[in-house]
Amino acid sequence: MELINNWTDENRANYGKKVMAVQHSLEATGLFSDDALATMLDRHPRHLVDVLALPADGRFQEYQDQHLTVDFGDASGKTLVDAAQSGDIWINVREVMNTHPEYIEVLDQLHDELEDKAGKNKGRRNCRGGVLLSSPTARTPYHSDPTITHLWHIRGHKRVWVYPLTQEFLSDEAFEAIVIGEMNEDVPYSPSLDESAGVYDLYGGEMVSWPHRSPHRVENQTYCVSMVMEFSTPQSAFINGGMMTNGLLRRKFGMNPSWENAGQFERVLKSAAGRVLGKLGLHRSYKRKDMVLFKLDENAPGFIQAVTPYERAF
Repeated sequence: MELINNWTDENRANYGKKVMAVQHSLEATGLFSDDALATMLDRHPRHLVDVLALPADGRFQEYQDQHLTVDFGDASGKTLVDAAQSGDIWINVREVMNTHPEYIEVLDQLHDELEDKAGKNKGRRNCRGGVLLSSPTARTPYHSDPTITHLWHIRGHKRVWVYPLTQEFLSDEAFEAIVIGEMNEDVPYSPSLDESAGVYDLYGGEMVSWPHRSPHRVENQTYCVSMVMEFSTPQSAFINGGMMTNGLLRRKFGMNPSWENAGQFERVLKSAAGRVLGKLGLHRSYKRKDMVLFKLDENAPGFIQAVTPYERAF
């Protein structure tokens, strides 16, 4: 069974350059039903599961539009699926597609099909595939990914906004903060930006991709299940290395560098320097702490109960 369907010559030309959507058949594998997901969650390493609160009922106004870490304790896979279906919960099960043999087989097939259809994906590196389970109230705030990202939406109704890749929508300083770990992938947002966004309604069976770094946000309309594929290429690694250097120059020396206005020679030097600086760990002093603000509670509204904040250690 082919997993990527209805790929056109236009898709081949636009891949990696423009926002595009194609159809897929991941649901037909049987690996993304609620029962299959509960079984997978029971087997998956706990340190690769992120359960995040998305308060939507007014109890936690100070935390609106933020992803907040939840301590899910020893909750079973079924409980986690129930929480995603009924609560104010967004669950990112990282590296599922790289961990379990039946999921690895699917990711390998997607690789092969993309190589064949895109015709220019030989540079893909460090590909990771995670599964997202998210509540009807879930939303992913306006953000940019340092990796190249493909959203393989499988079940439910999800609305996606993708924005132009300009300084107005994603400043160099904002993306630098993501690359050095100073902040998560969220960036400053105003509703007025929506006037320039492309809006896409997904109902399951669509893969959406966009150019590297393109800002985007997501709002669920129902309970949703998706797979997210993330990888780097020589070009994305080149940009991220340069942004690493600029981020450190800005923060350590008060400089005001620009990637957009830099010449090619400057970019090459900064990209090479950024890779070295990253390996040396000089950015780690800026890395934000992952603070737990909630615990999973089946008896609490939205499955979440506030706790005294503490740093994540699980």
